[in-house]
Amino acid sequence: MIEDHLQAVTRYESRVHALLDWDEGAAHKRARAAGDGPLAGWAIGVKDLIDVRGLPTRCGTDFLPKEPAARNAASVDRLEALGAYVFSKVVTTTFGYYDPGPTTNPWNPEHTPGGSSMGSAAAVATGMVRLALGSQTIGSINRPAAFCGVVGLKPTFGRVSCDGAFGCSPTVDTLGFFTRNTGDLETACAAYLDETPQVAPQKLRAGVIEDLYCSPADGDMLGALRDVAARLNAAGFEAPSTRLPESFRNAYSNHNTLIRAEGARVHRESFARYGEKYPPKLRQFLLEGQQVSDDQLVECRARREELELELETLLADFDLLVTPSAPGAAPRDLTATGDPRMNLIFTHTRVPSLTLPVAVNARGLPLGIQLGARKHSDLALIAAAREIERVIGFHDSIPE
Repeated sequence: MIEDHLQAVTRYESRVHALLDWDEGAAHKRARAAGDGPLAGWAIGVKDLIDVRGLPTRCGTDFLPKEPAARNAASVDRLEALGAYVFSKVVTTTFGYYDPGPTTNPWNPEHTPGGSSMGSAAAVATGMVRLALGSQTIGSINRPAAFCGVVGLKPTFGRVSCDGAFGCSPTVDTLGFFTRNTGDLETACAAYLDETPQVAPQKLRAGVIEDLYCSPADGDMLGALRDVAARLNAAGFEAPSTRLPESFRNAYSNHNTLIRAEGARVHRESFARYGEKYPPKLRQFLLEGQQVSDDQLVECRARREELELELETLLADFDLLVTPSAPGAAPRDLTATGDPRMNLIFTHTRVPSLTLPVAVNARGLPLGIQLGARKHSDLALIAAAREIERVIGFHDSIPE
């Protein structure tokens, strides 16, 4: 099984640049040592914010100490206990923020793969790994999944332990998964969470939201979203248009203030020591966060709780909500990672959100929709995504 992944490395890695500290011999050794379990033989990629025993956690920097981690992150331990093995660390943007790393989009190397879990999405898209760990603070799982044409799940906040992962915003940061299709995602998540896979309702009710109170998605993305809604309705499901409460207009400023403030506190010691070496976008982000008082931070968290309750009320009428997962296809720009605005509301309210690829545009780039559901309904959300995937028929596509 590892041979398929090694062939993918030979085919793609020289132009995609997703792997970090790649060592074929070490990958073979870990594969041979892997145990039995529901994920036996699964090769995984681990975002380089997450500790893997014996490998440095560089967080996308060139200035942190390069001592190997003494132990695995809890998430890596759990996957190894289920039979998976670490194939390679994979690239992240610097500390999981906007400043890009070397990874390119597998569908077209002139386009961004998204961020910050750029290596995770690209490694899965090309088949170099079967499963990858990523993290999200705004849109770092859902956006690169959309840009790279793979499935990406940001679970309910707290479902996957962040122990052993360098984060930014402790009340927001969420570890999650990338796979090529919903079948693999369901297998991995059911095993990881020790839950039974679920069956979607026969009359699945999906509320379709085009307006997320931010700059709208482009025509390609809105066309794909509307096509999904039409096909779901034709298949006997219900996919009516709906709207978010007006109060969600404030989610963007509230979330950005909150994560800046928490980020400044998380990075306090590191920034004091290495601040001049931080890339410019992240440096500005943290300087702004230093200006947020503790009282302001408490207010931000309280406002978030209010929005969480409002979203819960809206979801009482639906099995899930369906929105764009990105403003459009991956931009032709390797100096940036794309805009995460379409992901912010589900991240801010800490509900599970899943990106599902549904189409390829005229330029040959994938388009993904985003599905959001109630807190702790992760397996139900995946079951719904499997039904939508079945109706749409777009899965397991590999970039040429």
